[in-house]
Amino acid sequence: MFEIRQCTQPECRLRMPIDPAVHRGAFCPRCGAPMTRVAGPYRHRQEAKAARPQRTFHVLLDNLRSVYNTGAIFRTADGVGVGHLYLCGITPNPKDHPELAKTALGAELGTAWSAHPDAVAVGQGLRAAGHRLVALETAPGSMPIFEANLTTLEGDPLVLVVGNEQAGVDPGLFDLCDLTLSIPMVGKKASLNVAVAFGVAAFWLAFSTVEFVAKDEQ
Repeated sequence: MFEIRQCTQPECRLRMPIDPAVHRGAFCPRCGAPMTRVAGPYRHRQEAKAARPQRTFHVLLDNLRSVYNTGAIFRTADGVGVGHLYLCGITPNPKDHPELAKTALGAELGTAWSAHPDAVAVGQGLRAAGHRLVALETAPGSMPIFEANLTTLEGDPLVLVVGNEQAGVDPGLFDLCDLTLSIPMVGKKASLNVAVAFGVAAFWLAFSTVEFVAKDEQ
């Protein structure tokens, strides 16, 4: 339950939502003046309808640097029903980096994960177990995600591979992938924050009805 409070200082007038159970102080975080309740209580969350994804998949994070990006990915993974997160290389994990909870917001408690030093070894093991790997990477031969067709991969467990924020996917891991998907971009930067890019790809993989074609079938 949230309420809206506003700063009483005329030069400030900061207006913001407050959870009274968490933020018991009545002073403005910007100028320190007293704040007064102007609206509420209200709920900022609505009851969501149960979703049924078209497909479920696992995720392999290859040497992500940012604990907050990783936390955000946990939250999105929970939202699309990811089966397991493989946290490889230097990718932060909830046990060693409790600050990850700041962006995971509890999703780290209900999403299965494991930490591994070598992403290539994990990829090899997953392929040996019958999984098909799909890289999210802007690279020669990558297919725009909204045009992808995955016919030959349907029926096999999928693993979405997401690489380092700057270096991308390890070449050894990239070679194990059956398909490479990219997100169409407009603008000079031509890239997204890794957690945002993962969100685009994860929701598309989970809920789109398109079929897939592996790269050796193209």
